Amino acid sequence: MPDAPRFAHRTDSGVIEIPPTTLRVLKRNLPSSGGGYFRLLPYAASRWMLKRVNDVEQQAAVFYFHPWEIDVDQPRIPGVGVKTRFRHYTNIDRMEARLQQLLGDFAWGRMDAVFLARSQEPVLVFAH
Repeated sequence: MPDAPRFAHRTDSGVIEIPPTTLRVLKRNLPSSGGGYFRLLPYAASRWMLKRVNDVEQQAAVFYFHPWEIDVDQPRIPGVGVKTRFRHYTNIDRMEARLQQLLGDFAWGRMDAVFLARSQEPVLVFAH
């Protein structure tokens, strides 16, 4: 949704909505908050996007991943298509190391502390 708010905001009903982090490039919102994109893109690309949101836009970023994305021993489902197999299993063996690097590359905080306190210093927020 190109015109949707990209950062935490209060809705008309008073709810604080915290959308997944995106990076605005050439009038497009590129997913930058983790999940499959974190596994499939080079680590440097994910780090650059999150750092840009923090440094240039002065906004906190939300990062997430699915628990199965760190399970290298998960069963391989027979008969799934090539596209599904690629999206689901690629780089699972690299996720733990990438997450360790991400933890060291950024400051982290809880969502309530970051978004309710309205801190001036941008940090990444870990959500699962």
